[in-house]
Amino acid sequence: MRPLAAALRSDKTGDHTFRAAVIYLICIYRRTNMQNTMNQAPASSTTPAANSVPKNDAAQQQLTPATVIDRADTLFKDRERFEGAELARSNKALYKLLTQVYELFEAARADVKCLKAAVKTMSEKLKERGVKIQSNTPALTVFVRYVFNSDRKRAYAYTQTLMAAIQQEVQPTKLANFIESQNGVEECRKQLVKKDEAVQKAAEIKAASTDVCDTLKSMRAVATVTLPKSSVSFSDGAEFAFIVARSLGNGQFELLRAVPHSTKAMHSSAVKELAKDLIVQRNAVDKESKDEAVEDSINEAANGASRKVKSGVTMKELQAA
Repeated sequence: MRPLAAALRSDKTGDHTFRAAVIYLICIYRRTNMQNTMNQAPASSTTPAANSVPKNDAAQQQLTPATVIDRADTLFKDRERFEGAELARSNKALYKLLTQVYELFEAARADVKCLKAAVKTMSEKLKERGVKIQSNTPALTVFVRYVFNSDRKRAYAYTQTLMAAIQQEVQPTKLANFIESQNGVEECRKQLVKKDEAVQKAAEIKAASTDVCDTLKSMRAVATVTLPKSSVSFSDGAEFAFIVARSLGNGQFELLRAVPHSTKAMHSSAVKELAKDLIVQRNAVDKESKDEAVEDSINEAANGASRKVKSGVTMKELQAA
C-alpha cells in the first residue's frame, strides 16, 4: 500500500490514466481485506463460557464436596454480579439464586459425608470472611450465608423461606412460584414463624387442655366425700363440678361447699389453669431431656450415613456423623 500511495503522490506527469489505475488497485485491496475480516468468526462465539454451569446439574449428578464448593463459589459470584443492580430491582433474580442454593443443598444432603465435608469447608471460608458459624447453626444456613455473604438477619429470612418450602414439600423447580404465591420472602418466612409468643402460648395451652380433659376423664379419684346440702346442676356441656376448698398448705385442703351450678365457661377456665400448670411441668422435664434428644439425633445422623440427611441438620450433628 505505501509504494502505491507514494507513487500516487509523486506522479507529476499529469497522466490521469496512471492515477485511475492506482486508485482502482487501492479499492480492490481494501474490499478484499474487509471480506477476509468478516469471514473470520470469533473464537468465543462457539466456545462455551468456562464458568458456565449446566442448569439443574446439581440435582442430576452425584456430587463430591469439591463440586459442591465449586458450584457454591459460582453462585457466590452470580450473587455479586446481581446484587448491585438486578437484585435491587428484580425479585426474579433473587428467587433464581435461592432456587439454585436449594437445588445444591438438596443434592448435597443426599450424602451425609458429602454434606459434612462441604459445610466444613464453607464454614472455614466464612470464618476467613469474618462470619462466625456456631455449632447449632443449620447446615442450610451455612449454604445461604456462603452464597449471599449476608448478615445474620437476612440469612435467617432466606433460610426460613427455604425451610418453609421444604416443610411443604415444594420442589426446587417450583420455589419461585411458591415464594410469589406467598407474596414474597418475608411472607414465606412468616409462614414458618407466623406464631409469635402469644399465639404459640395459646396453641400450647389448647393442646395441653385436651390432655388435661382426657386425663380427668380417666383418672382414679383421690377420695370420695359427701357434702351436706350439696346439689350441682350442669349446663352448656359442662362435665365437672367445682368444690370450694380452703388450702391448709402442704397439699392439705378443707372442703367447704360444692358450687351449685357448673357451666362450660367455668369448666374451660379450670381446665385452662390446669393446662398452664401441665406446660410448666413439661418444660421442666424437657429441659432435662433436651441433651438426650440431641444425643439421639447425633446417633441417628451417625448411623444413617448412607441415608438422606434431614433438612434441619445442624453443624454439631454433622460433626458427630
